[in-house]
Amino acid sequence: MMNWEDLMKPTKFRPGKGEKKTALSEFKEDYSKIIFSSSFRRLKNKTQIHPLDSNDFIRTRLIHSLEVSTIASEVGGLVESGLIKRGKFPSEMKECMGSVLEAASLLHDVGNPPFGHYGEVIIQDFFTEFFEKKFNENIDFYGEKWSKAELNDFKKFEGNAQTLRVISRLQYIRDEYGLNLTFPTMASIIKYPRSSFEGNNPNMGISYKKFGYFQSEKEPFEKIVSELGIKIDGKARRHPLVFLLEASDDIAYLVADIEDAVKKGILTTEKVREVIEKYLDSENDKEREILESLGEAEVDCLYPDPREIKMQIFRVKIQKFMINETAKSFFNNYENIMRGTYEEELLDSSDAVHLKKAFREILSIIISDKDVIKLEISGDRILRVLLREFTDAVVSPKKDRIGSKEEKLYRLISSNYRFLKDRYPYKNKLYNELKLVTDFICGMTDSYALELYQSIMAIKF
Repeated sequence: MMNWEDLMKPTKFRPGKGEKKTALSEFKEDYSKIIFSSSFRRLKNKTQIHPLDSNDFIRTRLIHSLEVSTIASEVGGLVESGLIKRGKFPSEMKECMGSVLEAASLLHDVGNPPFGHYGEVIIQDFFTEFFEKKFNENIDFYGEKWSKAELNDFKKFEGNAQTLRVISRLQYIRDEYGLNLTFPTMASIIKYPRSSFEGNNPNMGISYKKFGYFQSEKEPFEKIVSELGIKIDGKARRHPLVFLLEASDDIAYLVADIEDAVKKGILTTEKVREVIEKYLDSENDKEREILESLGEAEVDCLYPDPREIKMQIFRVKIQKFMINETAKSFFNNYENIMRGTYEEELLDSSDAVHLKKAFREILSIIISDKDVIKLEISGDRILRVLLREFTDAVVSPKKDRIGSKEEKLYRLISSNYRFLKDRYPYKNKLYNELKLVTDFICGMTDSYALELYQSIMAIKF
């Protein structure tokens, strides 16, 4: 059984010096570190769902992360208050839960490559083909044998695992510990506490759906789960706050993506209502109120775009409902969550499940839009070319020959990433080299990836 005294210990890889700080001040310091980090800033130009969109109204990963942070802070406050009243959370740690979630929410997407989740698929496909061509029975061209987990780190590439890598290693400050955040904040973004060999098996439960750490970060991962007491019977479990962050992420993007789609003309409010009516029960008072909110909003008849206001009112009502249902679901499943045996999403175990299903169907309409598809295809071409060019350069002995194409490409890779590769190398040489490529690619914004592609392909000078 997990306990909050261990779960909320503000331990770090590198202990602070000088005056002893409170847990709350440590968690607030995490937030400050993240806000001022380059990894967080780059989210301003990374796709949420509409790549390379010029409309400032449309959400980027940065705006999405800030919205998740706001929602998660509110959810955390509700849950913490309820647990304190029930005598299940230390009263002296008041405000800590919301603060950890507020900080962790800013991080949850920093490992995503350009062009959204489709970028992950492109990386997976590229390296699956690379290994098929270059390897002989899991042995690389340096003669080193790879484990299945090492291979899957690339063949099943996962942005969640890249996030842990970014904050624990790549966001360099003074040593190999990256941002040196507290363990509770770091654990709260590990949705899938599995290796790439153990994960990718959703039939075993939600925590097995994907994976949460690469072999290069196995050591810090093991230290985090051990220190916080989230390893039970020899198996890592989700930190309880993961469930709250996961629900907050869903609440933020499901509703906001619909709002953006209506603004872009991909959806009408009538279509949104039509789909929602398929799932919601008009006999249920709360669900009927949600249905009515799309049609009852009073908007000044002179306002140029009434649907925009209607969607904003609808979003606020929906978010409040789903936030409350998330907290209720956490309390209802509390014992199993603390035992590490709960393997569902909180919203799926709540009265908001019908609404979530409706939003999933609406989301499938949005991502099927031709403009979204065309931009994803463009992103496919861009990333495949960058992956090929930089992988060929990094593994080539010519990269050390001054003046060669390979050497020029190698020097285009962030000097920070090259420094970390050499200063804190992984034991497997080729693994280390290929990680340099994925680190560089995932650190790119959408526009930078496009610009670099145009330069390499001599499309734009």
